[in-house]
Amino acid sequence: MHIAIAGAGVAGSYLANMLQRSGHNVEIFESSKAEHYWPVCAWGASRHMLERFSDQAGLHFGNYVFHVGRKLRLELPNGNHEYLDLKGLVTYDKHGWENDLLKDVKVTYGAKVTIEKFKFDKYDYVIDCTGLHRSLLPKSDQDFLIPAYEYLLENVQGIDEYYIIGYKGAKGYFWYFPLDNGRGYMGAGDVMKKYFGVEEFFKQHPEAKIVKKIGRPIRLAPPKRMEPFSDGNIIGVGESIGCVFPMLGEGIIPSLICCDIFLNVLDKVNGKFDLKQYRKRVLDRFDYYDDVYRIVRLKMEGKLSAIRHVNLMMSMYRNMKKEEKRFGFEVSLDKMTRLVNAL
Repeated sequence: MHIAIAGAGVAGSYLANMLQRSGHNVEIFESSKAEHYWPVCAWGASRHMLERFSDQAGLHFGNYVFHVGRKLRLELPNGNHEYLDLKGLVTYDKHGWENDLLKDVKVTYGAKVTIEKFKFDKYDYVIDCTGLHRSLLPKSDQDFLIPAYEYLLENVQGIDEYYIIGYKGAKGYFWYFPLDNGRGYMGAGDVMKKYFGVEEFFKQHPEAKIVKKIGRPIRLAPPKRMEPFSDGNIIGVGESIGCVFPMLGEGIIPSLICCDIFLNVLDKVNGKFDLKQYRKRVLDRFDYYDDVYRIVRLKMEGKLSAIRHVNLMMSMYRNMKKEEKRFGFEVSLDKMTRLVNAL
């Protein structure tokens, strides 16, 4: 098949690599210029999962690891702290990983794909991997984004582990993820746009130097609320159709899982991609994300009840526990309950 991909982020680069390895004719279009392209997010995810996807794409993930975590410190609004044991959470060279995925792929940088100007009829399928922009698909009236800023830092001293502050009412969170050689990613997403923790971090670490500052909203709406997944010969994959874990705003692993669903459905194609099967598989795989999203929104609205919404809480716990290695940290019912109650 002749396939175009809009967006060279984690979903676009991995999908392009895998499609080309399967013998398809792939072109990828990235709106940023090559010298300005930079993968956003904190560059942290489960080593267990990233090793699997790297193996499938012909890469050795060990070459990209920056920091292997041991503990994650959670600072709660009630003044308490929780510590999570980490089970494979790492930060990695996301920029290098995505570049290596695209080594043998035709990439056109500085090319924004738009509905008005792109020649869609040249391709069997055009894949929307534009993330939060969802540039080629109809907008969803249930979409939900929170404003966020992130900072790539260097010369950070005195902190070498993962650190998160949860905001009251689940309105957002602050994070710091260590990279290597005194570098780290720090940032905050906040519905109220106050970004608590950022100014405090710089006061505590005046030695830290800002290398990059990026403003980028984070999508929390899950796939169930981001339909349609397709429009004509356009198909959405990854964050563009809500493959982000709502409690954490984490999209790397969900987006890659969505890519594999797309590839598995495509493997069975005899002439035409089965959009109904793709939709069903995406909705089934990410079904419990909607329960997590409902918990977050109820908490934001001050309506979450431990009694009335116990089924939602148990759904989140049971599914996260089953996927503990996918998250890269321990999933404890006691700690999860204390965390949700404290927010």
